[in-house]
Amino acid sequence: MKTKIVKIKTPLLISLVLFLLFLSSIFVICMDQTDAISFETKQVSSKVSKNKQTTSNIQEREMKNEINTNLVEYENFPSIYKGYKVVGKIKIPKLQIEKYILEETSQETLKVAVTKTCGPKVNEIGNFCISGHNYPQTFGKIKDLEIGDKILLTDTYNREMTYQIYDTYKVSPTDVSCLSQETAGEREVTLITCTLGAIKRNIVKAVEVYD
Repeated sequence: MKTKIVKIKTPLLISLVLFLLFLSSIFVICMDQTDAISFETKQVSSKVSKNKQTTSNIQEREMKNEINTNLVEYENFPSIYKGYKVVGKIKIPKLQIEKYILEETSQETLKVAVTKTCGPKVNEIGNFCISGHNYPQTFGKIKDLEIGDKILLTDTYNREMTYQIYDTYKVSPTDVSCLSQETAGEREVTLITCTLGAIKRNIVKAVEVYD
């Protein structure tokens, strides 16, 4: 039996090759567009997620900024402690410390409690700085605090907020950079005390915790 050999004409072969090349190019273009769409979708999803987080934080801040009309300042909170005006209260659970914060820093007030050094009102946006002597019952043990530990502040309306420590370090007595109010719109707390011999200052920085 003789085998038949099918001959394909040159024009037909060229047409077939061109058609296959066309299909290949269409496939490549589609794949590129799919990858681009996938990349853009991820970017959009990421932006939406960040916007949701930012919006949530803003809404939470606005809610915390609103003073409930049913709250009365100092109604359930002392306005005076041992003869000095009180602006808030600090709790440090890890150190089992709970102290009233006095309005002014002086040699007299530091002997009584911890004091406001500078910054906004308690739990308002900015860097609320608190000083205390290096006594065991005040800030003598803040050197033992670590990143992640919590600090709780209560304002004169008896509202409490939680802050989480993000940095601890020492500075010279002349270095006041820790008092900066540039917090990028965050609520921050700075604890300040002397080291032994008052050679340096122990600094603890914390920022508001969002639930």
